[in-house]
Amino acid sequence: MTISQALEKLKDAMRVRHLSLRTEKAYALWLRSYMEAVCTYPPEWTSEEKVARFLTEQARRGVAASTQTQALNALVFFYGSVLGAPLGSLDAVRVRRPAMVRLALSVEQTRDFLAALEDVGGYPTRLVVRLIYGCGLRVTEPLELRIKDVDLAGQRLVIRGAKGGKERVVSLPKSLRGDMEGQLRMARAVWRGDVAAGLPTALPGLLRRKSPRLASAEAWAWLFPAHTAMAHPRTGERVRWRMHEVNVQRAVRAAAARAGIEGKVTPHVLRHCYATHAHRAGAAVRDLQEALGHVHVDTTVRYLSPEPAGVRSPLD
Repeated sequence: MTISQALEKLKDAMRVRHLSLRTEKAYALWLRSYMEAVCTYPPEWTSEEKVARFLTEQARRGVAASTQTQALNALVFFYGSVLGAPLGSLDAVRVRRPAMVRLALSVEQTRDFLAALEDVGGYPTRLVVRLIYGCGLRVTEPLELRIKDVDLAGQRLVIRGAKGGKERVVSLPKSLRGDMEGQLRMARAVWRGDVAAGLPTALPGLLRRKSPRLASAEAWAWLFPAHTAMAHPRTGERVRWRMHEVNVQRAVRAAAARAGIEGKVTPHVLRHCYATHAHRAGAAVRDLQEALGHVHVDTTVRYLSPEPAGVRSPLD
């Protein structure tokens, strides 16, 4: 099997399972790298030996634990879901994930950060960042919102197609209602222009093929549409896509610099801030688990920054 044939089979298998475009691209890169490396391995090696050697080589290169795990997941998926030959046990050098304490910004730092936020690239990045902190979202989750996912009357958002393909409902902060109303008006104006121009909205998975009329439906229009049309990365069709997350990341970095906050501040740090601040204000861990969309409560606990100052010393 050639590399191009393997990549096509991989993409087909991933699209049938409705995996994200980001995951598809990452797995394709790892599969290409693996197949190029396999050519240098002894042909009599088993699949497990080849994969183990490849993963060990990544560890010796100094990749992060999460990077090596992504490579492993890509190859496990390829052998199991594409070739139908699941891998057995692997004797590979695994990168250890360092024990890190995830620290959220203080409430005061967060207040200064939010005050320093500005829109970037002509996009409403201030609103998106406040949604990330106010609802505990991942960076792409507010950007994936469609008009139908916003329930102003019920003061809530429906997060669809999140990590692991899960859906959940989060509360919309009351302080953002006015901004969200304005964003909905803007999104509908863009949608009306696209309908008049015959420009469809990008739809998830195979929905465009199954229900082509939805590409022109108001409900499926992006809440945060991109400024210009683009070629769909999978089909090549010219469509309206959503705002790219790079605009949000730039807005966060710039606001942190203006607020004089030291250390790396990313959109994901704000998700930790949401969990930590809400917990200290009285939110139960189990409720936070649902709001954050975690499968295991242990994951949620790791999002809560420790507060040693809150432990009274027995000496005192």
